[in-house]
Amino acid sequence: MVSFKCKDIGMDCKFEATAANVQDLDDKIARHAREAHKITSLDKEMWTKIHKAEK
Repeated sequence: MVSFKCKDIGMDCKFEATAANVQDLDDKIARHAREAHKITSLDKEMWTKIHKAEK
C-alpha cells in the first residue's frame, strides 16, 4: 500500500489517498488535482514533489 496527503507537499487541503500501487495512487492524485484544485496537468516538477511525499 502507498499513500499521499496534499498537506505533505504544502497544500492547504485535507485530501488523503491510499492505493495498492503507485500507478493507482497517481491516478487518484491526478483526478483530485483536476476536480479539487482545477489543475489539468501536473508537470514533471510537481510529480517529483508528489512522488517524494508518497509513503
